[in-house]
Amino acid sequence: MNELSPHAAQLRAAMVGPQQDADWPGGLWAACDRLTSWELGALLPDAYRTLADESAPDHARLVARQVTWSKVSPSFTAATLTALYTGLAASPRPTDVRYAAGGLLRCTEPWDERELAAPAAVLVAAALRKPGEYADAALVVAAVAGPETEQALVTRLRTLHADSPLRLAEIEVILTTGPRERAVLAEDQWYGPLSGDWPPLTDPVVERTADALHAELARHVLHSAAAHLAALHAGELPYAADQAFTTADADTLRRAARLALRRDEPWAGEVFSTLLPHLAVAPTAAKTLPSQRACIALAQVVEAWPTPESVAALREARRVVRHAGVTKKLDRLLRRAERNLGRRPEAALRLPDLGLGPDGRRRLPCGDHTAVLTVTDEATLTWERADGRALKSLPAAARRDHPDHVTAARDLLGKARAQIRTLTRALEGGYLAGAVHRYDRWHGALATHPVARGTAGRLIWEVEHAPGDWRAFLPAAGPADHPDPAPDPSAAVRLWHPARATPAERDLWRDRIADLRLHQPFRQAYREHYRAPESGHSTAMFQGHLVRIEAVLGLAVRQGWNIDDDILVLPLDGFTAWLGIAGSLYPGAAGWAEVGEVTLRRADGSPQALAEMDAVRLSEVLRSVDLLISSGSFAWCDTHAHGPEGRRQLHRLYAQPLGRTAQLRRAALRRILADHLASGRMELDDRHLRLDGHDIHLATGRVTRSGDPVEITLPTGRQAVPLPFLPYDEALLERVVRTVAHLMEREGSAAHS
Repeated sequence: MNELSPHAAQLRAAMVGPQQDADWPGGLWAACDRLTSWELGALLPDAYRTLADESAPDHARLVARQVTWSKVSPSFTAATLTALYTGLAASPRPTDVRYAAGGLLRCTEPWDERELAAPAAVLVAAALRKPGEYADAALVVAAVAGPETEQALVTRLRTLHADSPLRLAEIEVILTTGPRERAVLAEDQWYGPLSGDWPPLTDPVVERTADALHAELARHVLHSAAAHLAALHAGELPYAADQAFTTADADTLRRAARLALRRDEPWAGEVFSTLLPHLAVAPTAAKTLPSQRACIALAQVVEAWPTPESVAALREARRVVRHAGVTKKLDRLLRRAERNLGRRPEAALRLPDLGLGPDGRRRLPCGDHTAVLTVTDEATLTWERADGRALKSLPAAARRDHPDHVTAARDLLGKARAQIRTLTRALEGGYLAGAVHRYDRWHGALATHPVARGTAGRLIWEVEHAPGDWRAFLPAAGPADHPDPAPDPSAAVRLWHPARATPAERDLWRDRIADLRLHQPFRQAYREHYRAPESGHSTAMFQGHLVRIEAVLGLAVRQGWNIDDDILVLPLDGFTAWLGIAGSLYPGAAGWAEVGEVTLRRADGSPQALAEMDAVRLSEVLRSVDLLISSGSFAWCDTHAHGPEGRRQLHRLYAQPLGRTAQLRRAALRRILADHLASGRMELDDRHLRLDGHDIHLATGRVTRSGDPVEITLPTGRQAVPLPFLPYDEALLERVVRTVAHLMEREGSAAHS
């Protein structure tokens, strides 16, 4: 274990010795990428020492910088940890205290406190130049440096945060913990790992210990903040925009919220229901916020650790906010939170019943009339007379005499629709999380729940009758389609996915959905599925596609991708997906770029083999990539298709084989237009729907006749052709069907004239 591999030894020699001709297979980046956690921990002291030495040769600094940028999370022995502290203390910068704190958390042996004390004191002294920015890491290292250094740091922090009571309370609790517990908190950064930072690493045992110490503090912090905001909105305190909390208090609020939601504390839902909406709007008519920083911070926590209650609070905050910029941010965070709820299956199923009866209805008296909320596939609100006769619309008397009751009924309708939308996104998001439920929990929280059963009933499920024996069923098909015999209450239930099915099974369920005219909550039977041809940790199946950067980035943000060093990164539980784009990526970037490889890495930064991935999770990652590429390529509505380069790209796409989405579009059209296809008037080939001499391309919607483009202007509004049953929602599928109807109507009119 103490012997470096040849390429690791060569990297060390390049940093500390004279320049030599290095021949690393794949280049310097590949050599650093092959380092193990232990090897990286052994090389980092030399790397930081080299970078701190301004007289070091350029070649040595280049190698050292590349070593520090390695995506692997390092691990240290007692000896390499001491070397790390000594190397950082040789020419300390304030930021170095973060590496020293992270090293303690990643040390696999008891460290030598006497050897670390002196360099630790130097690093804390350097961090004091920016105490507010590096306070958490400095508190970690100060515990190693000794009481004198720690006391000097604490005195400085108490002075600095004299106007931040929440932060002061947090510091007092931190001081009761040891260096490893403090290091866990220091890992929790505001903006996440930056370039050169190590991948986040948490020790579950230490984290649970830290949780126990901070749970009561989190409750105190959040309730104190909620009380402060309530007093502000009641007019008991003067209001000033963005002054309700200091920057330090907002950071403390974020950490308290993160702990409460990650632990799913039973009291968290109630406090979030008032805290977030009050943070999002001024108590006056101004378009400002009491604390924009705290509002966005708590919304980001809900995105990362959602619960049904916190998502509802975030939705209410989005409803009341008046600040245009914050509105856009909350929109994005709310969509991600609803999707991420699927990664917490037990929490996702915790839906209130909204007072609905067993029949899915709730009647709300409104004077001489009654509002009836009904939840089946969707939520609807209807009105009745006192004698039970239905009304076509809201009666004027109810609107005039009982406005509060009308508002309450409409609010309840909005909550029901929001719950259905959140549940739908959470269930679909569960594919990436590998969500599995107990049958009894599934039956009570979904199959028979008055709000959820309409959504769950239209989805295909699988129940495990014996180890590895999964049997699919569709609740909406009726009692005969339910599992027989009844499963054990502890049996596993999961959503059916086409990546786990055979071609015959996929066709069977698509035909079943079409026969029942069932509109699924999200695309399931017709869902795209993928399997990478490679077995390594990357695939080139999308490599070479040319995409429009602004279109890709717009969808990437909504899908949960982030930008990291000109690479799109999708963080998931246990692994991260990287998508290479040959272009400069930043918010607002534009132009054309070529797609590179899709790479998977584990949470510690090491490569993740595609062959070892769960088939559904891998398929969903590749599906997300395909959606990004499809959004950046041309469809019928693309506004860039009118330039010379756009036309060339459109012809290129037009000639390509169909992608997975277009293949499913073809399968849907085969069922939608079955009668016309059987009559011989139209036909489906590999890429086109052919009708009366017209060719409609299934990937672009482009219409040609004898190779020449045909401009089709479809009627809209009331003049639009009524659509037949569509098994799923998609703009391009709808356009193709409308184009077919339009062409058939036009040809029919021409024949009669």
